[in-house]
Amino acid sequence: MASTRLLVTARDTNQLMQLSADGIELRRVQLPHYKDSCHAVESPTGTFIVSHGKTQLDQWQVSEVNTGGEVLRHFSGSRLISLALFARIAVDSHGNIFVADYANCCILLLDAQLKLRRIIIDEHQLNDKQPRHLCYMERTGQLLVAALGKRVAVFDVLRH
Repeated sequence: MASTRLLVTARDTNQLMQLSADGIELRRVQLPHYKDSCHAVESPTGTFIVSHGKTQLDQWQVSEVNTGGEVLRHFSGSRLISLALFARIAVDSHGNIFVADYANCCILLLDAQLKLRRIIIDEHQLNDKQPRHLCYMERTGQLLVAALGKRVAVFDVLRH
């Protein structure tokens, strides 16, 4: 069960380590030469969704990487918004990806193909506080957002 596994990104080696609930290393994935890999989650299909800086441009991306470290797809923005600084991510069992965009002060919803569906929480809903961390509670459909200033806000985001 993926929810009992832990993913650790190591910036100095560009590796992703997958650990069991007991702390036993299950696998180590060599990531491409990303700048500042900062956060990763496991998708429902067993791939990894990784938030990282991009080396050529000073821009952040969210990439889907398989267990061999091959990039399957990525998202760096759309015509509506470009992904910026320290994106944190959460995923649901359907492959929907929630992205906390720190610099743009919003929460994005991507589909399983890393296509932008919409901005689900904007800067007004966050009271102009930059989102730092996310936790999606699928059973209740609530997204917990920790914002700068150590506040946690709860949003009802998806109703199935």
